[in-house]
Amino acid sequence: MRPRALVLALLALGPPAVAAVPARAHTYLWIDEAGATHATDDPARIAPAARGHLVPEGDARVGLWRGSLEGPPPPATHDGTHAGADRALRLVRGALDDLGRGETARASAALDSALVLAPNLAEAHWYLALLAQARGHLDEAASHLRDFLATAGEALEPWRASAERRLAALSDEERLARPESGSAALARIAQEHPRFRLEVDPALLSGDRDYLDTVLRYLEEARDHGSTLLGVVPAAPTGIALYGRGAYDRAYRHRFTFRTVGFFDGRVHVVSAAHPSGELRALLFHELTHALFRERTGGDRPYWLNEGLAELAGRAARRQGGLAATERDALRSAIDAGRWRPLSQLSGGFAGLSDPEARAAYLEAAAAAAWIVGHTDAAARARLLERLGAGASEDDALREIVGKNAAGIDAAVRAQIEAEFPRFAP
Repeated sequence: MRPRALVLALLALGPPAVAAVPARAHTYLWIDEAGATHATDDPARIAPAARGHLVPEGDARVGLWRGSLEGPPPPATHDGTHAGADRALRLVRGALDDLGRGETARASAALDSALVLAPNLAEAHWYLALLAQARGHLDEAASHLRDFLATAGEALEPWRASAERRLAALSDEERLARPESGSAALARIAQEHPRFRLEVDPALLSGDRDYLDTVLRYLEEARDHGSTLLGVVPAAPTGIALYGRGAYDRAYRHRFTFRTVGFFDGRVHVVSAAHPSGELRALLFHELTHALFRERTGGDRPYWLNEGLAELAGRAARRQGGLAATERDALRSAIDAGRWRPLSQLSGGFAGLSDPEARAAYLEAAAAAAWIVGHTDAAARARLLERLGAGASEDDALREIVGKNAAGIDAAVRAQIEAEFPRFAP
């Protein structure tokens, strides 16, 4: 197993996996000069040069290794002689906690504020680079990586090689994002696979030599999670088509009124980075859930349930528990402003919605799906899909399996959000 894969496996296992270790034992993680990650529970095996670069214990550590957001440990506490520098370090540590909870907008704002106070704070540049790349802002990501390389001191030396690799890899992503890049005529992968029929934009195969191995691993994980969430397994191999950004936009931009990164039409079509990471993994979790929903129901309706379950799957891939607090608060604001769309209005689809309206609809759908998942088990959700597939109406199927129709679920979700974020009269 590769060192980085070992770390991810250790973190994914959680407390039960280390039950045999004495109660006071620790797992130590560090990055060596070559950028490789190491893990051990024996302090004697830690390289002397790495003792100042250990990744800390606890939730903060887990947050550092999620998908594409891995990075250097939180900066050390300042000596207190410069109030601005102290505040900047606290902002970075708070931002890493926010990232661990999926609060990416809050984390980004905190990191920007840290750089106002301390423009040469390398850790802030690192995480802003990763967040910018995840949003597709490649020029901004490259700028932050160059700033990281210019400001990283000796304590961050083990991360310089990783930053240089990421900066070089951005050129591949920029190439794939160009409108003329890639090909809508996909190359069918020759290797046989019992669960997937895989087709790939040839431009994706010219960079990362482990590209196909990584994609197939993500697909297996996505399939298993979707089966657990919906309580059913696919009856046939799933068709998968992967494109660079430019090729995808050229082929499918006309189909949607808002910018998309994937869809399902009998095959899963997704945008892929040249160097796949957690973003592609989450996207595949999302789209394979759509595929399984359609296979069992024969369609996409109710669209809010289909999208909501897929959105929850994507969040699970990022190890998020559901909607972030800022997202739930945004839903409360939508209720107050009269912008909440009843679920009945989202049953037929999100077509015609602007980007902001579509984002709000996805949040509502995810909140409603989370409510259903919290009030059912996998077997009940399998029966719900079966009833929809047999032709039962949305309301009849929901009332039979969940005990509420769409309007009842809508009211329950709104009441839940209003109770969590009460508004008090002045």
